[in-house]
Amino acid sequence: MQNSPKVSIIIPVYNVEKYISECLDSCINQTLQDIEIIIVDDCGSDKSIDIVKEYAKKDSRIKIIYNKQNQGPFVSRNNAAIKASGEYLLCLDSDDFLDLKACEIAYNATKDGYYDIVKFNAYNYDGNTVGIWGGVTLNNYSFESLEEYANYIYRQKDYPRWNLAFMIVKRDIYLKAVKIVGLKDRITMAEDALMSFVLWNLSNKFCHICDILYYYRQNENSTTRSKNDEIISRNSKDRVFVIHKIKSISKKYKFNSKVAKVFVENLKYYEYCDRLMYRKINKIVFKIYDKYFRFKRRLRVKFGV
Repeated sequence: MQNSPKVSIIIPVYNVEKYISECLDSCINQTLQDIEIIIVDDCGSDKSIDIVKEYAKKDSRIKIIYNKQNQGPFVSRNNAAIKASGEYLLCLDSDDFLDLKACEIAYNATKDGYYDIVKFNAYNYDGNTVGIWGGVTLNNYSFESLEEYANYIYRQKDYPRWNLAFMIVKRDIYLKAVKIVGLKDRITMAEDALMSFVLWNLSNKFCHICDILYYYRQNENSTTRSKNDEIISRNSKDRVFVIHKIKSISKKYKFNSKVAKVFVENLKYYEYCDRLMYRKINKIVFKIYDKYFRFKRRLRVKFGV
């Protein structure tokens, strides 16, 4: 029986023919060759999958999964995780790309499977220039329990880095998370927060490394940067859905209360900020506690908390 690959790279693909070649080149040329590349065709209308098929003819590590209808990145990633065979999973957006040593460095940091999750740093990339994503890099650090990690993120001034793309996680833990979150919900905003919340609560050993391994493209066409009223409203509903989902999952599975509080408060804060920026969002969707957030902002300004 053939050994399982060390890392499965999961890439949902939807209308990215401009970027998909750069994305795939960064995968097939990884210095760690013991990988598989799982592409999820999310029913786009351009030539993205035609390009992927040409790559797949030349590299047997590329596998293509076909959605019957557009399901968005959240469900697509979960579908791919079920089909994956790697020891660890790495989620890559199809308009982004990896450092060529990303898989090797991240996998070596797991210390032969000791760590459940390894998080790394990313670049912001606009096609010409790069900068550090988030402005500050993670330092080399390890956490030996969920409680220790919960205390760490509870003390952070910034939001917990819940981006799925900036980590590798054990596949068996990801599959447990898929069973908890389910496969039916199509969400395109804050889906990283939802999955990361569950993943962290199912994990015990965490590692941060200072290496910058991911190039996050500033794509003006992404849904997170859209100024379309319909998309803004949908993003708001998704974020609110995730807030309630995190609360219900946390209660049902008795997940860490500090982790839940940090995730919910940060999601509420981003929802509040969006509502200040885009006042056309339906106010019935979610009750915003204005007094609470004004108080939080005063604390941040005065005390840096």
